[in-house]
Amino acid sequence: MAKLFDIMGNFPFKPEDKKPMLIRKQDYSTALYPPNNAFTSDNTFTMITTDTFMLGIYELGPGGVFAPLDIHPGDESYYILDGPVVQRSGNGQFAYLETGEGLFMPEGAWHCCHNFSDRKARILYFITPKAWSEQIPPAVIPTDEETKFYKGPNNDALPNMRDKIHDISRQGCTDDIGHWPVDAKEARETGAVYAVRDFEKLNNVHGTSHPMLMRFITSNDYGHFGEFILPAGGYGPRCSDPDTHKGDAALYCVDGPVTVNLVELEESFVMEPEDTFFIPAGVSYQLVNFEAKPVKVVFAITEL
Repeated sequence: MAKLFDIMGNFPFKPEDKKPMLIRKQDYSTALYPPNNAFTSDNTFTMITTDTFMLGIYELGPGGVFAPLDIHPGDESYYILDGPVVQRSGNGQFAYLETGEGLFMPEGAWHCCHNFSDRKARILYFITPKAWSEQIPPAVIPTDEETKFYKGPNNDALPNMRDKIHDISRQGCTDDIGHWPVDAKEARETGAVYAVRDFEKLNNVHGTSHPMLMRFITSNDYGHFGEFILPAGGYGPRCSDPDTHKGDAALYCVDGPVTVNLVELEESFVMEPEDTFFIPAGVSYQLVNFEAKPVKVVFAITEL
């Protein structure tokens, strides 16, 4: 539809034109990334790229990899829509991620991704506050001598990561909101990357009158990313308590359909699976489930 660089920060609207918007999957912007070599590119679908975050999906074919290594001036979080995939970090970390699992990569972490399976892999990504600097892809890429991997030529001379990676398997609590899976500022200094397995997500309950399960993959000063799971209704539809956020937000429908009700605007929109909804800062919304099954959406929120 357009070059990735051309839409950066301005899709599907300019920052000054933000408004609540349902974005159907057929309206996503598509591109190869990196754009100059289809053999080592992923198929990228951009849903939203504005002044506060970027939300998109990339696909890797069986046996595929996107290369060379990539880097962002913001934190990046993953939700694996269809796995497994192996995420490689330039510091020597390799994360094997199954469907439904997540990943936290602090800003400045060099990375690429492999699909060693016999089926297409799909990854939902959230980058905040900024996805790329002035050049896409980066102009300077680390060499083999500057990264770590099995029998890498310069492994011994590069930083040892063993003491810089924390165990995140403990049960979290409400006080961890804003600090999950680790202190993000420390991770940005060390470059440590964290796979967030299903049992390592930070669980909480959104609302008391109409409770909804909230599962954080990441939660820090740059943004919050995870799952809303709204149960099925009883005699009527099940809805969440209304909420507003200080920052911009987006919802991606994994299991639906689910209705987004804009409480004060008295407007509602039905999200089908793979649709996205943009919610500007300060707009009150709630989720409504008219189905006889739980529904699931991934949330991406810049500030709670």
